[in-house]
Amino acid sequence: MKLNRRYMRSIRENRSFYLSSTVLTVVTLLLYFLFNIAGNAILNFSVDFYERNKIEDAHFTTYMEIPKEKLSELEDTYDVTLEEQRYINIETNGVTARIFARTQNIDLYEITQGEDVAADDEIVLSEGYAVENNIEIGSSMKIGSKEYTVAGFMQRPDYLYMLESEDDSYKNISTFYLCYMTDREFESFGDTGCQYLVRCHEDSDIAGFRKAVHEKYYMRSYTAAEENPRINMVEQQAQMFIVMAYVLLCILPLIAVVLISIIISRKVKSEQRMIGTLSALGYKKGRLMLHYAGFAAIPGLVGGVLTAVISMVAAQPMSEMGLQDYEPMHITGRLNPLDAVLGIVIPTVLYVLAALLSVRRLLKKDTVMLLNGNADGGKKRGKRMLAGKKISFRIKFALRSLLGNPMRSFVVLLGVFLGCFIMLLGQGFFDSIDHMGNTAAEEMGSYEHQYILNEMLTENAYGGEAMLISAVEDVDGSRLSVVGTTDGNPYLNVKDKDGNSISLEEGYYITSLVQLVLGWQEGDMVTVYNPLSLEKKEIRIAGIVQNNVQKSIFTSKELAAELTGLDENSFNCIVSDRSLSIPEAKIAQESKRSDITDQAKAMTKQMDFLLQMIIGLGVIICIAAVYVAVNMLVTESCSNISMLKVLGYRDRQINKIILRSHHILLPVGILLSVPCVYAAAKAFFLLMVDFGVMLIDTYIEPKSYLISILLTAGCYFVSLWLLRRKVKKVDMIESLKDNRE
Repeated sequence: MKLNRRYMRSIRENRSFYLSSTVLTVVTLLLYFLFNIAGNAILNFSVDFYERNKIEDAHFTTYMEIPKEKLSELEDTYDVTLEEQRYINIETNGVTARIFARTQNIDLYEITQGEDVAADDEIVLSEGYAVENNIEIGSSMKIGSKEYTVAGFMQRPDYLYMLESEDDSYKNISTFYLCYMTDREFESFGDTGCQYLVRCHEDSDIAGFRKAVHEKYYMRSYTAAEENPRINMVEQQAQMFIVMAYVLLCILPLIAVVLISIIISRKVKSEQRMIGTLSALGYKKGRLMLHYAGFAAIPGLVGGVLTAVISMVAAQPMSEMGLQDYEPMHITGRLNPLDAVLGIVIPTVLYVLAALLSVRRLLKKDTVMLLNGNADGGKKRGKRMLAGKKISFRIKFALRSLLGNPMRSFVVLLGVFLGCFIMLLGQGFFDSIDHMGNTAAEEMGSYEHQYILNEMLTENAYGGEAMLISAVEDVDGSRLSVVGTTDGNPYLNVKDKDGNSISLEEGYYITSLVQLVLGWQEGDMVTVYNPLSLEKKEIRIAGIVQNNVQKSIFTSKELAAELTGLDENSFNCIVSDRSLSIPEAKIAQESKRSDITDQAKAMTKQMDFLLQMIIGLGVIICIAAVYVAVNMLVTESCSNISMLKVLGYRDRQINKIILRSHHILLPVGILLSVPCVYAAAKAFFLLMVDFGVMLIDTYIEPKSYLISILLTAGCYFVSLWLLRRKVKKVDMIESLKDNRE
């Protein structure tokens, strides 16, 4: 029982260690909980929302309208649910409203605030646009030439990720929104666009259905839900958050845990006289091991419990932070009890194991050696280092401290590395995505405007360069665009990775993104399917086009027509360096080269708060990690500090000698973090490719290097400044008598 009285005494005497270790445990675990809570909240919400509002399994368009009576016939024949979806896009003052007619069975909308429309002069619109533009219920909005009253806000399952076009890279809630109004008001707009929505059943013959529709009504496009970024990005990004959470759990907290475990091992070793005394008094090996394991468990238990409590309190705001890319989904964030337990158990078990192994190792030594403090056999590495050299005492002491205690030096190095790594990695993500906007636009080509037409033309009366664009699918259903053009197209940058021009007349060339995602190589014979007719064809890969943005096959117009079954003299796309006067009725989709740059800027704007939080956590981790490490240095140097005081050195001089002995590790830790940041960022961006995102090249601005270096150095010197008081408190008499515990 008396042995347990040492717990409170040890905590009081080592409160700086327990405090900093607990803070380090909490902060690193919070990074895991942040992504895990957000990912699970989004995933759970989307599953329920999709089911409640009958999300589509696919949508398609045709060149010939399907008569209403034939829809029921197709449903019965192929066991599917099929519904016509009419819509119209109206631009007003640079803002596009996509107005839908109500559907009854597929892709329903849900009122999230306010009421549904009841009068012809009322509308409901997508909530994301309303929040972004500070639109309130009851306010007026102009669509075309008419004013409408906003009755409420809504969300639609196939637009939780608000893309104006399925080919866009990022959401648009500044100049695009969805809208519903009464059926009578919708009919007043006259001619509208039309697409068809499909939901499959267990026995649906979807292949037969697609072939039949294509043969009778000539499909223009077909998009399965799995290939629709408006739908799949919700689940994919939620899963990505969860994957990131477990990656972070395996990297950052475990690095911090390893650092603290090393310090615990050294603190146990510093108690060898006490352990020898207790052993001599008859305490059993198991009792001593459990006693010191109790000390080691404190930062793990307290840190884990605090993390769980903070996460439970902050679960909702943490979850909503993950909604930066989506409509403002009304999710419920909860801490998974299993994750809370893991957050407590993992660091605690590792800390305890470190203490148990250290005590076990010491108890194998002779008790007399433990009592004398010579459990290491009397070997003092570095004791006689540079003994015969005529160099200053400070340099000699620093080298002995640095090289004579490699594990202690490693702990200091790891603390610096960890802080700089986190801060630079956060800024690296931000810079890479921002830089991607420019590089992606260059890889796509030099055109400023791209027009996808809703019909095939044979004569170009509008200017620009005509191309044939279609799509194919691989054997797993992954969609690739096929771009048919000429070698003389001035707007496309079709080159290999060495920068050499490629002649498209020689065959089918895949982009480097396709090579990465599908594993196709030059010379491979691959099978692709026409997504409309499902006709199978085999093609040989003639080469690789350097393009990490598009999942495309580049070839000549003739070969593209042969592959997709279209007329080689026709085209459905025009690219130009200027705006063209093409009738609105002929345009299915218009995009600008600058759109991808604008989308990247919007993405980085949304990430700004997350970046600041990561940098803030990095600062806390760096200070705590370095403080823990240097605190160990001061504790283990008490006898040296005491001796320097006896010799007449002042506190300021002692600080310079003791605390500055590891300054060389600051630049080393920073330099080591740089390649690790590049490796981690590259691995993360490769992971994002699996979730349907273009390959982003790692790029870090010089300013980000400077900020990370200055913050890391600042954290390091703040930690040293905080430890000056500990140096000052060292008692020369007690230290020289070696009566410390």
